[in-house]
Amino acid sequence: MEKHTKRSLINRVWFKILLAFLLFIPLYTQKPYDYAETADVISTVLSRPLVTAFAWVLPLAKLLFLAAAVLPFLTHRGQDTARPVLGYYAFILLVVGLFQNMGVTDDNGFVWIVGNTLVILIVAVFCLIDLIGGKTRIYHENLNRGRLWVILPMALAFLMPYAINPEGQIRPSFTAVVLTNEAGVTYCMITPVILGVLLLFQKEVHLPTISVISFVGFLFGLLNMAIWFGMQPESWWMGVLHLPLVVLSFFGLVQSRKTGHSE
Repeated sequence: MEKHTKRSLINRVWFKILLAFLLFIPLYTQKPYDYAETADVISTVLSRPLVTAFAWVLPLAKLLFLAAAVLPFLTHRGQDTARPVLGYYAFILLVVGLFQNMGVTDDNGFVWIVGNTLVILIVAVFCLIDLIGGKTRIYHENLNRGRLWVILPMALAFLMPYAINPEGQIRPSFTAVVLTNEAGVTYCMITPVILGVLLLFQKEVHLPTISVISFVGFLFGLLNMAIWFGMQPESWWMGVLHLPLVVLSFFGLVQSRKTGHSE
């Protein structure tokens, strides 16, 4: 793959500032809310988003999630799996970008986390551009065995093992529900798994794609660290479940900078 020194859009400072700024756009709410309670309103929406309204969708979404994650490992030499992997990711980003960030709350009525939606959809656009341009190639033989440690955080994100106790606090739980829970429609769980696949098979992956996924993932990861370890430490386990997003996004940023920028 040819290399060049021209900086891609995602690596321009102004664009990164714009992405960060978008995350702090005020919420759209049917009923007014106190800006000091923004984190609580967001937490409420994300705990009961529209995307989980139909329970039968969750196991199907998780099966699709699993298929996208394991496909590159199961193909034969010379088979490119970039299209199904990136196609899945772009599609699911459209779904979760909208419906994971919308919900009906008791105090504020319908709420839309507009900033989250905009940023996630921007990532989807980058993936679609890559997909249409055929810039990324994912071949089984390009598996980087020195990065197999990436599978551990990927597995934690995929399983998303948690339960809510009677006090409403999030705690570890490895019951059978991990096979059918909402991880397949949750941006912060889907992204580290797909990013992990791109990093494991990075040799012919379009680096700006890794960069934009990693940068946005890192932003969301840091925000969740602040929420679950700072503002709502009683549900610290949810912070742990977001560590794969933080770790793999940071690793992705390092790799995309260290390796250079591909066309």
